[in-house]
Amino acid sequence: MHKQLRTLTLLTIALLSLGLLAEGMSQAATTTAFPDDAAPKTLKTSAFTLGATGTVVAAVPGRKIKVYSVKLYTSTTVSLVVNFRDGNTTAIEGPHAIAGTSGYTETINPPYSLFTTSSGTSLDLVTSGSGTVAGRVSYWDNDPI
Repeated sequence: MHKQLRTLTLLTIALLSLGLLAEGMSQAATTTAFPDDAAPKTLKTSAFTLGATGTVVAAVPGRKIKVYSVKLYTSTTVSLVVNFRDGNTTAIEGPHAIAGTSGYTETINPPYSLFTTSSGTSLDLVTSGSGTVAGRVSYWDNDPI
């Protein structure tokens, strides 16, 4: 299982670097039930590459986006400051300074989440500075509200 996950991660990085994986393209979705949780969650992953502020996960009408894992990196030599935003207005995570040619990861096990959007809003990534940031977020959006 870990070898398959590593292979998928390496493939994702290769596709991102070649520009063959588009912003917000979903890679996988699995439905998983967690102990002591009323509703199974459909766990999803969205990979992205952004040269400026943009949407990482599109809004889902009537649903919150709950992120449980983040991976961000930059291949440029310029340092960037990034933060996740709830739609077009509210910062919900960060800011994080990313030195040139580096990145960061953050994970928590579902059914817990690192941060959550408001109902019906997109998850956006705000970038300050010039350069490209790429990565993926893992999330679910099918909790009853």
